[in-house]
Amino acid sequence: MGVEPSPHGDFHYEISAVRRNGSERVHEYAAEEPLRPGDVVRLEGRYWLIAAIEPAEGAPARAWAKPARYRLRLRHPDGREELGAFRRFRPDAPRLGHAFTTVERGQTISWEVVDSRLADDEEGEPYLDLVAERDYSEVEAPSDHELEHTLFRDEDEPPPGAAAALSRAEEEGLAVELVALEPGEEPDWEAARRFIDSLVIEEVEDDLLELSGVNPDRDRQESWLETVKQRLFSDLELFRADVEGDHDQIEAWSFRDGRIFASVGSWEDEAEPESGHGWMVRLADAEALGAAGFERVRKAEL
Repeated sequence: MGVEPSPHGDFHYEISAVRRNGSERVHEYAAEEPLRPGDVVRLEGRYWLIAAIEPAEGAPARAWAKPARYRLRLRHPDGREELGAFRRFRPDAPRLGHAFTTVERGQTISWEVVDSRLADDEEGEPYLDLVAERDYSEVEAPSDHELEHTLFRDEDEPPPGAAAALSRAEEEGLAVELVALEPGEEPDWEAARRFIDSLVIEEVEDDLLELSGVNPDRDRQESWLETVKQRLFSDLELFRADVEGDHDQIEAWSFRDGRIFASVGSWEDEAEPESGHGWMVRLADAEALGAAGFERVRKAEL
């Protein structure tokens, strides 16, 4: 599903990706294995989903890419299926063979991703449909990289608000971002500010540049880092005010003395300065939320 570029690869492509400012960027790409529709590649700091490939004689094949996202589909033994919300593809995204656990009626049950399919949503936009089936190898304690999160015990059920938010995202075809604080932990806002202040341009991925309002084709390079920092400082203050206030844009639930925070939004919202979903995406991509003590939640996507 994920394909790494190789400077000495035998298969060469021109990958067309439409950037956030609407311009097309064509990337030269080489891989040791041929690309296929449904593969995920990393370009400019973001994961892209290969939607189509057109061979060309005597020249690299042309591939068309869209921002990579996925959703999990749980296929029960009786044929019943449960769909998760759309999630942005990140390094810890589930892949073929990924094993994880869920809790049903107080019982821990285990699953494995058995199929990865390229699919289109209702608006014709591509995503990865990851099908998981029961593998019956129940485990006692899921690892940090499984969908189970330490906020949840086997006898626990997620708070009702989480199910409502995920259902709304599913119905509207939107993506979900989820982070959490462990029981008894408070955000270290100053640590997040210090982290942002210490960023250097080499640590800022191209996609985060554009999320922060930088136009690399137009803006002077020496201004990029300051633009990113100012956007992230603003995002942090707005995010803090919302989670400590009325939760107008960031939903929050208390759970076993811990807290879960969620935003729901579209691809366009990720670059919006006034969007709560944009705040969370940018702060998470920059790792500023991690510096403040937040952890990404994956279990609740189910």
